[in-house]
Amino acid sequence: MGQVIGNMEFNRQQANRSVKKKVHFIINPVSGTGRHDDLVTAIDQNMDADRYDCTVSVSDSPRHAIQLAVQAIEADADAIVTAGGDGSINEIAQTIVGKKIALGIIPSGSGNGLAHHLRIPFRINKAFEVINAFRVKTIDTLQVNGKTCVSIAGVGFDTVVAQKFQLDAHRGFQAYFRIILSEYPLYKPRKYTLWIDGVKHREKALFISFANSSQFGYNAYIAPRAEVDDGWMEVCVVRKVPMAKVALVVNLLFLKQIDRSRYVQIIRGKHAILKGNNEGLVNVDGEIEPLGDELEIVVNPLSLDVIVP
Repeated sequence: MGQVIGNMEFNRQQANRSVKKKVHFIINPVSGTGRHDDLVTAIDQNMDADRYDCTVSVSDSPRHAIQLAVQAIEADADAIVTAGGDGSINEIAQTIVGKKIALGIIPSGSGNGLAHHLRIPFRINKAFEVINAFRVKTIDTLQVNGKTCVSIAGVGFDTVVAQKFQLDAHRGFQAYFRIILSEYPLYKPRKYTLWIDGVKHREKALFISFANSSQFGYNAYIAPRAEVDDGWMEVCVVRKVPMAKVALVVNLLFLKQIDRSRYVQIIRGKHAILKGNNEGLVNVDGEIEPLGDELEIVVNPLSLDVIVP
C-alpha cells in the first residue's frame, strides 16, 4: 500500500510539473532609475516554482527585447514579463498583440504610465504577487500607421520633450520637467487637420495625444476618463497655455481635471486621421518613431492580455 501511495504522490508531482506555466522575463538594464539590479535574484525569491517555469533574458540593445519576445513565443511561453518602462512594454506588446500570451509588468522605467493606470504595485515584492496570481485582463491597443501603441501616442511638443529626454543622461520626473521648462517658451504651436470618426477638425495645437490609457506617467493625467478596455481612444488636443497660466493647467493635469481647462479639448473616437505632422515623428509609448506626416490611428479592441492586480 505504501508503494501505491508513493507512486500516486510521484504521479501527482509529475502532473503538476507538466502543467506549469512558462513565464519568460525580459529585463531592460538601462530603463528608469536602476531598480533592475536585483531583479534576477528577486525572480528566484518571489516566483512560485511549483506553478511556474521561469526563464530570464536581458536585452542588450534597442529592439533586442523584440527578438527575445519572439524567442519566448517560439518556446510556447504563457506569459512574457517585462521589467522596464512604457517603451519596454511596447516592444513586448507589439510582438504578442492578438496572441493568447499574457504581458506581465514589473514597473522599473521612468514614467510607467500604463503601470500607474492599471494600478500595478511599484514595490517589487508586491509586483511579483500580481504575477504569481496570474489574473489576466484583455485590453485594447491602438495602431498608429500600423505601429502598436499600448498607452499613448502623441505629436507636436510631446515628441520634442521625448527626444530630449531620451538623450538626457538623467532619468526621473525632475529631468523630464526640466526639459519641459527649457523647451516650452520656444515652441510654436503647429496647425493640424484631424478627422475623428469622419468629423473634420482644424486645430492649432501645442500637441495632440491619442490616449488608450489615462496618463503619461508620473500620475500626470492627460485623459482622465480613458479606459483601456472600452473600445475607444481619447483624442486630446492641447493648445499652448500663456506662461502666466501654466502652473494652474499643470495642476489640473495632476488632479485628473485637465479636461476642465479651456485650453484642452478631448474627443472620443475609434478612428482618426491626422495631417500636418510635418516633423514626421510620433511619440509612441515614450519612444520616438518616424511614422510620417499623415497618420491613421485606429483602436484595436481587446487585443492584448495583461496580468493585473
